[in-house]
Amino acid sequence: MAGRRGKKAKFKKFFIPLLKWVSAIVPVCAFIYILYYYKQFDFLKEKPIVKSKTEVISQADSLNAVGSQNREKLIGKIKILENEWHSVGGIAIHSMVIENNSPTAIKNIEVEFKYLSDTQAVITSKIVTIKTPLPSKKATKVSGISVGYVNNSVVGCDTKVVNAVI
Repeated sequence: MAGRRGKKAKFKKFFIPLLKWVSAIVPVCAFIYILYYYKQFDFLKEKPIVKSKTEVISQADSLNAVGSQNREKLIGKIKILENEWHSVGGIAIHSMVIENNSPTAIKNIEVEFKYLSDTQAVITSKIVTIKTPLPSKKATKVSGISVGYVNNSVVGCDTKVVNAVI
């Protein structure tokens, strides 16, 4: 009987560490297999280089057909009478009254917004296209123009009409 007890002890000495190793390795292997099955190893693959190509299909700016002097005259006839703005969560929202003194209606305009600090230095400058039609010889109120994020130190805003589409 003494020999039997020795065989059990040898079996336990071998089987218990084997069971510990298997219980440690199987969950790790199962986890790796789940990641592989659901394709979660994408971070190991090399990212493809994105190549972009820009093609100009047509000129959307109808002022290119107009001479440079007439263009400046047309832009000079568009005036921003009022510009009220406030910051909502760091995003500047503008309400403007735009006057079109030109003889033709304008489809949309590009306005440059220059945000100023306490010392009247320009902090940031952004150009936004306003796609509201402006009838000729009338003032139009345009509200809800979102220009994007502005710094909290901004205290003023200068506006200027840069371009217009007839």
